[in-house]
Amino acid sequence: MKLRATPSSSSSCPEVTGTLKIHPDVTRRSMTAAMNHSRLGQGQLLGLLRAGVRYAHSGRPRGAATGSQSAENHGEDIWVFAHRRSDQVIYSFSKVLDGFHGLKQLPFNGKKTKPAKLRKDYWSPLAHIRFQPGQGSVGRSVLQKLRELKHLHEVAWTDELRHKRPEEFSSQDKKKIAAEKDKGIDYQPIRSKQERGIALNAQKKNAIADIAAVLAGQGRGNKIVAAETEGGEKELVDVTVSWANDQDKKFAESWSKNVTHSLFEVPAYTGGEPEKQTAKPAAA
Repeated sequence: MKLRATPSSSSSCPEVTGTLKIHPDVTRRSMTAAMNHSRLGQGQLLGLLRAGVRYAHSGRPRGAATGSQSAENHGEDIWVFAHRRSDQVIYSFSKVLDGFHGLKQLPFNGKKTKPAKLRKDYWSPLAHIRFQPGQGSVGRSVLQKLRELKHLHEVAWTDELRHKRPEEFSSQDKKKIAAEKDKGIDYQPIRSKQERGIALNAQKKNAIADIAAVLAGQGRGNKIVAAETEGGEKELVDVTVSWANDQDKKFAESWSKNVTHSLFEVPAYTGGEPEKQTAKPAAA
């Protein structure tokens, strides 16, 4: 690069002609800055493209999923699913269990306590809560209360959960209990971390008790309470609860008068014995 200086009118300077050399580091820095600028532009462009794809994907009209409720009757039906082995519970507005949203309701209580996916052979309907047509807002309020209580059982458990129940005592536990009893000590075996996670997963009994409490109008802002008299009595919305096994409702201490119990048309539990057909008497 050549540099030429011309003399000005105020001073008479000789003409200077020379070559200006640029250091290699300066050239390298300028090239790096230019590349970073181009990368920034490409990143912004990709970000705009991703935002456009997300907007197009979310704004696309979708059809109703199988077994889902329309916007008009959304909340009129609540399905309660239970795991056959671990007694985990999932609440849903759809009679078909959704693996994506269902897994969000299952907490991580330790290693191998949360499944990677929901297997259809392990999950079955426990109960079906039905409200009258046009009472979807009541059902949505009830589901909110049930999920809040379920989360409370999972994170706010007492010290009682740390101790084993008598049916969980091993032979070593029984020997140690007898030995400590001779010393005048009331020994209570402690659950391991894995056993405590299994106990936290078993929410079936708590869920049934929660259903009875919420349908009885307990909880602040519960919309199942249609009106409240001056004497403190609550006028509750009528609701029907269908059970896969009618013995499960006995896990609750009591049920309010507004609840009607029934069984599924297709039972979830069968004895496996073929149905006996009685012979009709021949006409005389």
